[in-house]
Amino acid sequence: MAELKKSELLEVKNLSVSFFSPQGEICAVRDVSFSLKRGEVLAIVGESGCGKSALCKSVMKLLPEHAKIKSGSILINGADITNYGEREMQRLRGSLFSMVFQNPLTALNPTMSVGRQIVEAVRLHRPKLSHRALEERALELLELVEIDRPKERLKQYPYHLSGGQRQRVVMAIALAGNPDILFADEPTTALDVTIQAQILNLFKSLQKKLGTATVFVSHDLGVVAKVADRVAVMYAGKIVEIGTAGEVYHDPRHPYTWGLMRSLPSMAKGRDILYTIPGMPPALRNSLKGDAFACRNEYALAIDYEKEPPMFRVTDTHYAATWLLDERAPKVESPFGKRAGSFKQENRDFAQTHARKSPESAKILPEPAETLSENFSGGQGRERKDKEILLDVRHLSHSFPLAGGGFIKAVDDVSFQIRRGEIFGLVGESGSGKSTLARCVMNIYKHDGGSILYKGIDAGSITRRNRAFWQNRKILQSTRQIIFQDSDSSLNPRMKVCDIIAEPMKLQKRTPPRGSFRAEAEFQMHYVGLDADYLDKYPPELSGGQRQRVAIARALSMEPELLVADEPVASLDVSIQAQIINLFRHLQREHGFAFLFISHDLSVVEFLCDRVGVMYQGRLVEAAPVRELFENPRHPYTKSLIAAIPVPDPGNQERPDVRA
Repeated sequence: MAELKKSELLEVKNLSVSFFSPQGEICAVRDVSFSLKRGEVLAIVGESGCGKSALCKSVMKLLPEHAKIKSGSILINGADITNYGEREMQRLRGSLFSMVFQNPLTALNPTMSVGRQIVEAVRLHRPKLSHRALEERALELLELVEIDRPKERLKQYPYHLSGGQRQRVVMAIALAGNPDILFADEPTTALDVTIQAQILNLFKSLQKKLGTATVFVSHDLGVVAKVADRVAVMYAGKIVEIGTAGEVYHDPRHPYTWGLMRSLPSMAKGRDILYTIPGMPPALRNSLKGDAFACRNEYALAIDYEKEPPMFRVTDTHYAATWLLDERAPKVESPFGKRAGSFKQENRDFAQTHARKSPESAKILPEPAETLSENFSGGQGRERKDKEILLDVRHLSHSFPLAGGGFIKAVDDVSFQIRRGEIFGLVGESGSGKSTLARCVMNIYKHDGGSILYKGIDAGSITRRNRAFWQNRKILQSTRQIIFQDSDSSLNPRMKVCDIIAEPMKLQKRTPPRGSFRAEAEFQMHYVGLDADYLDKYPPELSGGQRQRVAIARALSMEPELLVADEPVASLDVSIQAQIINLFRHLQREHGFAFLFISHDLSVVEFLCDRVGVMYQGRLVEAAPVRELFENPRHPYTKSLIAAIPVPDPGNQERPDVRA
């Protein structure tokens, strides 16, 4: 291979990638240039559909058939691989670069044991190894990604593992060929804060041990601050700002970067609503005139609508594509103060607020405390005490049978109440029982013990043979809705978005308030920030964040009184997340909706919820008004959760070890 620079492992020059559909050409990546050094972590952030994943897949030549690289070049160690065919790329994938995908459950084969899948990956790169050597290598890889009980995990299947454990297995497979470059596409999106902290620590550990360069794609600015050496901000298929993590976080120069920073829940500072970037990203079907961000940019100049800005140099390592940096432009102070100094201070204040002094006992967590009584009074917000109790969960238990016999208790004697118009947050690590509890509330799972009273109706005792079922069917089915965490599996891939949103109304034989099912679907799409152009698309054609917004629109179409939201904003970028959180707040205040809000993002919970319950090993170990819980957590596990919150400040990332 030709030598470029020993320090530059990957160099992308003026890369443009288009997708071709019946509706026309979509310019997903537009004239992108960047480089990656050995052992460096480059983070790429931006809204859903901005081209982050398409850029990574372009380098690895994993684009679908209807996409192609139109121009530009991709150099690895100075060798141009832009025109490599599939056979040549197969030799590079896994050994030169590899990818960790967003959803580990879909990346792993559910019919194969973990050990077999890792062995298969190792065999592709080292076919002459004996079966025993392959198994030993698989064990080494599991030990490398620091999974607990690695020998036992080799014989297990993906569905036996938690989300964090599955992600470690995916990382082990990606590292099987000792790649020089690792592409990580939203690797911590669906993980709770404690597991997320472990995975991030693992990325940093692997970087030091193996010297692997990493392109880390994420919409979570707190996560990016913890792992990145440099940050590239993408918008509408282009990199609009790039620099070291400290430069981009403490001295952002592009108005879009300002908008992303201002949308963070941690920056709300007591405000009633979060800042949102107005409008939506432009459709990339046609060639854009001027700056693609101009129509959403409150600081836009006349030239922004006529001519695309070049990359202006801020420092030797910091560049931004905005006409505000032109020497002829009027001087505009950033919304964070001169040279973003006040934003840096806000980050420091947030870090100090949440960097709790966690006792040693929080590192090795105790057994769960006694279940909280249904009459626990400390968790009821004063402003909600006079409201009607909408949901009353009393001593709820649910167990799952084990393959070898016996049972495991997923929910153990849990009691709480939700009043009309209240948002009750539920937090805890993967496997703590949050989603199981939500499914019990929605009668998807039949609980073993206790009761669930919804509007005074004991939903769990009603069966189809019971006359009460038919009397209360409309109340139970139309006034409760659920938003599932995994939009991939909750949306029918063979149905158009329009039909998906209208389906609950059709099933309940409800007359659309706006005259037709399509008009109602279009209204709900606009409500959650999606353009009507998406109505005739299918779920596989949408990004993860766009699919989640469709799921939210479907739930809202029934105007429920209780909305069970299971990680509803986990896959959304920060600007769209702010829109959805504001939407939830609006629904609560204007329409009296009540929410059971399950999330692993504690900054979102702190901003949105009235009360918070903390689950650990199937039990509710602490519940309190949100301010009281965050300012004075009592249970060691709660303290460990708060200590693990990622801070949006590259200079303040010291956290205690939260490994349980």
